[in-house]
Amino acid sequence: MRWVDLAGYVASSLVFLAFYMRGMVLLRLVALCSNVAFLIYAGALHLFPIVLLHGALIPINLCRLVSAWREQQVNPPAVEMRLDNRRS
Repeated sequence: MRWVDLAGYVASSLVFLAFYMRGMVLLRLVALCSNVAFLIYAGALHLFPIVLLHGALIPINLCRLVSAWREQQVNPPAVEMRLDNRRS
């Protein structure tokens, strides 16, 4: 397997992983990593539409990441506590 193929698989896996993220900050971090991986993959193979797409998505994801991070600082996520009263 060539390194460029590996970059493509990593990029695709990160997109897939982003769909499992519940927190917006983590989702945007994973999305940024996938953008970078796709830039590497598409740049190496001269796939300019993909380079343009992910190049344009990076500033959007950065802005959304900063917004989500600031929101999280103002309103921290609630911590769910469970008490298990079952007896063994």
